[in-house]
Amino acid sequence: MAKNLSLTIASLHSKVEKLIILNKKCVEDLKKLKEENEELKAEMKSLSKKSTELEEKNKVLGLAKILTDNEIGRNELKLKINELVREIDKCIALTNG
Repeated sequence: MAKNLSLTIASLHSKVEKLIILNKKCVEDLKKLKEENEELKAEMKSLSKKSTELEEKNKVLGLAKILTDNEIGRNELKLKINELVREIDKCIALTNG
């Protein structure tokens, strides 16, 4: 009976050691995943900023085209400028609120 108890304890001890090793690996994997997540968030923020900058450049180019295109009248230019001013106002309101 003592032999069975000894074997059971040894088996439990072995299983506990395996669980400890597995837990350490899981903790390391979690740490790596958190670091990767932070890197991806930073990359996403950077790409979002670049996207916004490109959208603004595209608007400027569109406005420049309007200015250089003789077929488009002065009223359309005023409408486009008013639209851009409204968008800027919305952005300011979002940053302030």
